[in-house]
Amino acid sequence: MEEIKQKSRGSEKNQKFFSGKNFTELNRKLTRRENYINAARRKPHEWIPLDFGMSTGFKKIFRRHAGENTTPEEYFDFDTRWTGGPLPSTRPTPDWRKLYYDDGSLPESAVINPDWGTAWDYFESSDDATQYFPLRNVTSVSELDAFPWPDIGVDYRYEGHKEKIESLQQADYPVIMGGFGVFENTWALSGFEKLLMEMFDDSPVTRKLFHKMAELQVRTAEQVARCGADVLFGGGDVATQQSPMMSPAMWHDWIFPIMRDCISAAKRIKPDILVFYHSDGNVEPLIEGFIEAGVDILNPIQPECMDIFALKKKYGDRISFHGGIGVQSTLPFGTPQEVRDTVRRTIEVMAKNGGYLCSSAHMLRPEIPWKNVMAFVETVHSYKI
Repeated sequence: MEEIKQKSRGSEKNQKFFSGKNFTELNRKLTRRENYINAARRKPHEWIPLDFGMSTGFKKIFRRHAGENTTPEEYFDFDTRWTGGPLPSTRPTPDWRKLYYDDGSLPESAVINPDWGTAWDYFESSDDATQYFPLRNVTSVSELDAFPWPDIGVDYRYEGHKEKIESLQQADYPVIMGGFGVFENTWALSGFEKLLMEMFDDSPVTRKLFHKMAELQVRTAEQVARCGADVLFGGGDVATQQSPMMSPAMWHDWIFPIMRDCISAAKRIKPDILVFYHSDGNVEPLIEGFIEAGVDILNPIQPECMDIFALKKKYGDRISFHGGIGVQSTLPFGTPQEVRDTVRRTIEVMAKNGGYLCSSAHMLRPEIPWKNVMAFVETVHSYKI
């Protein structure tokens, strides 16, 4: 354990980017994993945890600067590690094209998810895609019953995950594992507009669809807890940048019960598991519901559409925050000095009394200058609590 406490927070290769600090000399009292968990629980911690995601386009930029033989986690010295979801199914893959796309609507170039039959046709020039929905034409409960629902919650699909997580934890990393997604996973089957309209009409078919989704999501959350992950990740965008996509009452009727049941199921198995929830947009009207459901960490708190300092003041004693560094403002359009100033100010406010994990307010995209990314990372790593 002492060796873990003394080990470097950055490799020899990337320490030169972090203000020239030698992290082996900092003599931290907390391990990396302890520090992250304490920060997330609003307890005393010694440094600000850092991580962020990258789009496919930005990963190409990353490889040009960092080379092919390192990962973002290693290069930027992230404080967390993610582990994958269910292993591939052993059941025969349904003939999704024949079952649900026999009208020829699905291009040959589309990528089909073997579990769900959802499909994407990606654009080469960007990270965007056209999405296709297997249940777009379903109108009856019997058709839903006939859908080849995946076996994502069964034990064999998580074989080896517990051992992998324990290995990462022994290396002093808090481990995050995906476990539930309600709204997006559901409209990915039926289509976004169709789902919202049928929720508004209180369609019995859509009620059944949410019921089936809830069963699978609860089982998946339970598996994450059994595997021993430190953090259960859940997500699903439920807001635009102006407001939630539905009224808080509708959200509480349709989405809240599944979130609550997933989180409760996981915490019954592993009471100390942290729950990390992602939704883009202005989710402020829903935050009380997130807290009631059992969410511990809210991501990505976009500063372009919410006053994140006001969120900290109002909710910061009951929920922690991850994100907050704008990918539509400061990171793409600021100077390196403006990035440094914004990151410092964000940490000063959001990390007061704990409860802040620093990250970009969504994944990095190609329009963000590399020098701004380095200014961001260096500022976080050199910040003194």
